Amino acid sequence: MSSQSWGQLIADLGAVGTSYASFTTQQSILTTSTATAASTGYITLPPGFFRVGGELHFDIGLAIGWASGQTWIFTIAIGGVNAVVSGTIKTTTTGGTTEPWRIDLGVRCVSVGNGTLATLEAEGTVLGRGVCPPGATAGANYTAGMGSCMWSEATPAAGTGFNSTQANTLDLQVTSGTSSASNTVQLRRFRVESWGNTAP
Repeated sequence: MSSQSWGQLIADLGAVGTSYASFTTQQSILTTSTATAASTGYITLPPGFFRVGGELHFDIGLAIGWASGQTWIFTIAIGGVNAVVSGTIKTTTTGGTTEPWRIDLGVRCVSVGNGTLATLEAEGTVLGRGVCPPGATAGANYTAGMGSCMWSEATPAAGTGFNSTQANTLDLQVTSGTSSASNTVQLRRFRVESWGNTAP
């Protein structure tokens, strides 16, 4: 028997975020952006929002600056828990200033429940001239192997568990490998669609 389902846009950035540099501690790039950006991109999901098999699709646009040797780790945090985490994404040796990067990420609900029973699994890609895959040796822009990578090169598996029976914030966070004025990140686009979950 056939069935129908619809995607629902649940988060959409209302303004360009702040450009951040000179940090290494994992931080949100939604809640510390402009007030307009935070109010539209940073949302709270209601208790019981997730359904097993339900998906979230993230369409993320960034402006990235980097010096040779820089790394980035991106995290989807659910209620303060690092629910899905990217690999340690390297950058090319060329360096760059406020260049466009794109993250296309699908996140599937594997399990639900209280405590730490709810889990998610992610798969996606990171695109940009300065992207170097986690397992590769960094090269210059446009050299073989540079320009794109998977969200993670690890064996697909559920991430850290969280409590889906309570209200949870949905956040995008980033960790910079080196504190430098040259290593910058700015959120330019953040759209999240929900498929097969409940309405927020």
